[in-house]
Amino acid sequence: MSLKNDVLFLGLGNCGCKQAKVFYEMGYKAMFANGSEQDLKILGDVPNIYRLKNFDGFGGHRERALDCLAENAEFVEALQNIKEKIVFELHSTAGSTGSGIAPYSEGVLTEEKDEKGNPKRIVCSVPTLPSFSEPIGKKKSAYKAMLDIQEMQDVLGATFFINNNAITDYDSINNIFANLLNSFLMNDSYGKKNNFDESEKIEMLRQPGAAVLGLFGKDHDKDFMLERMTKNGIFAPIENNKICGDIAVVHSGSDDSDITVDNMIAEFGKPFNIFEGYNNGNSTLICVNGLEYPVSHIKQFGDLAQKAFDERKRNRKNAEKLSDMDFMEDEVPKTTTEKKTSSKLDVLRKRMKK
Repeated sequence: MSLKNDVLFLGLGNCGCKQAKVFYEMGYKAMFANGSEQDLKILGDVPNIYRLKNFDGFGGHRERALDCLAENAEFVEALQNIKEKIVFELHSTAGSTGSGIAPYSEGVLTEEKDEKGNPKRIVCSVPTLPSFSEPIGKKKSAYKAMLDIQEMQDVLGATFFINNNAITDYDSINNIFANLLNSFLMNDSYGKKNNFDESEKIEMLRQPGAAVLGLFGKDHDKDFMLERMTKNGIFAPIENNKICGDIAVVHSGSDDSDITVDNMIAEFGKPFNIFEGYNNGNSTLICVNGLEYPVSHIKQFGDLAQKAFDERKRNRKNAEKLSDMDFMEDEVPKTTTEKKTSSKLDVLRKRMKK
């Protein structure tokens, strides 16, 4: 059964809004928040746009998020009034608006608790990580954003780390992710052996930790599937520690000839639960959750930023400065025994007195 009616996509900042628009065009409910008028023009005529007044972008300063939300109570109230039980929050980590607002909006969205003390809404974060070729400021921002995400880990559901280092066409990455997640949310396949039902999908989304998705045709073998999901796909490379939560696979046929549970356990580790379904001759759908956050991958941003910072500092220290040369010396009359050096301000003042 489809979860489409229970889901809302919240786009924050330029990156997140563009991602949310892809889902809106697929028929999902969406909200958009940004302060940059130029960025908002890209969205065209979509509903539920919240223009963050007095903040036409953050100019790379993530710390402005708190002041922004304090001055935009209407947007905060809109977050509190979201009725959907599953919210996907999409944002960049390399920018400032989306990455700055995200931890505060996650706090708002997870504030309301059920009788067991768990957040009533399932909030799934979708942070987009920059490529390694991005400037030092974006690497620095990504590293700081990751620290915020780690602080929120206990109240967040599945977190999908999008890897912009995978390919240079970021629009393609957004479309691939949208197709993967849509296939997961909309899958209603059934088979005689077993099915992957709505309650199991909700459990997959509810569990904290990193999550990855895969959708593969019949021509792909298991090694290709596993490598694409763990190392060189649109998701950040997973940690090599064999820690995972649940594994779900909807097989392309009526058996597990496409990929076995043992194949996935060997790659991801022993799961808490295994959910299997059968797709009656279509594609193979895989989801793994409860993975450790991709710390090794993100640590590279911090290392690269630190290296670039040290290099800039060293270059500035060693930068060559101009010095006096012989041709600058005027001939001094022999009667003059002392040369008085005037500051530029003294020269200016003397000139202004004339």
